[in-house]
Amino acid sequence: MDKYQLNEALQLDYRLRSTFFYRKLHEFGFSEFESEIDKLTKIADNFNWDSNQEWGVSVTAWNIINNAKISPLVVFAHPRLLQEQPRLSAYYRNVAALPQKAVSKLVFGVGNIELGKSLLSADRALSICKLYNSYSSLIIEGAANYTIEDARGLMFASAGAQINGSWLNRIGEEAEVVTRKILIRAALQAGYLVSGIWKSKTTFINLEDIVDQAAFLSGIRLNNQTSILFGSEPDLSLLNSAGELVGAIEVKGGKDTAGALERYGAAKKSFEDVRRQNSKAITILLVSCLTDEVQKRLETDSSVSRTFNLTDIVADEKQRLVFVQAIFKLLSLEFEPERKSPLTESNQ
Repeated sequence: MDKYQLNEALQLDYRLRSTFFYRKLHEFGFSEFESEIDKLTKIADNFNWDSNQEWGVSVTAWNIINNAKISPLVVFAHPRLLQEQPRLSAYYRNVAALPQKAVSKLVFGVGNIELGKSLLSADRALSICKLYNSYSSLIIEGAANYTIEDARGLMFASAGAQINGSWLNRIGEEAEVVTRKILIRAALQAGYLVSGIWKSKTTFINLEDIVDQAAFLSGIRLNNQTSILFGSEPDLSLLNSAGELVGAIEVKGGKDTAGALERYGAAKKSFEDVRRQNSKAITILLVSCLTDEVQKRLETDSSVSRTFNLTDIVADEKQRLVFVQAIFKLLSLEFEPERKSPLTESNQ
């Protein structure tokens, strides 16, 4: 793999990182917290703070916040509020500059709570309030002039650290999601899209929002009775109107050369399984890091029908169009580019 190819792989990595950060900022709720806290401060009288010291708030920090005329809800977690809206744990945890791993070690795991998958009991809400508020109190006491902007800045700074930690383990996932978005957007533009399918296997028909929901879909249905399913091994499956597997796509977005052979091996295994289902199925590999050794093996590997450079597809509209047309052709569909822009940038 030469220097130019490595540079291309790095460019893709950072492009995917950008889309991953944007997506996770919304998925984790950080983009909505500021608005939600503003709403809560308008009904601040509905929350009683008489027991704030029992909830981890120091006297000094409380006085500083009051003197600055900052609503305590902007900075301090209230146990009743966290029982009502458990996802706000993420807001108050990050205002306190605490990572999820630290909270897990000090009290208990809050990952599912912050994703809205679990509720908080009164005892657990009190435990994390004490933790968050004690750390926020320490920050406030040490600040020369604590402001609302400081709280929000800490929230986004800590959120960035959390998302970056997730990114290190999810590069491949983001490459898959970006690929899904490219195909979903193209199907939507061409008028081929009938519905999406949630991961719960229920139908999704709000097509205006379907691109943004790509990470939560298990597939899409097209108007010629074909479908594209999202999963693993393969990452994307193309089904004809009879439900036969006519094509499969594996997306390998890692940039490290050391893992290139391993990623190729995983794709090869998946494609061999596909060919056992249908010996005529077309197998397509999207790869960002193509070493000389992998390239050599691909030249004689009959299990891989076609290879696309993932970096080119993400960055170049013409290459993206070639890819989309190849996929739609397998589903007996044509894609004609719009006059101004064949496909909108995939990271929007």
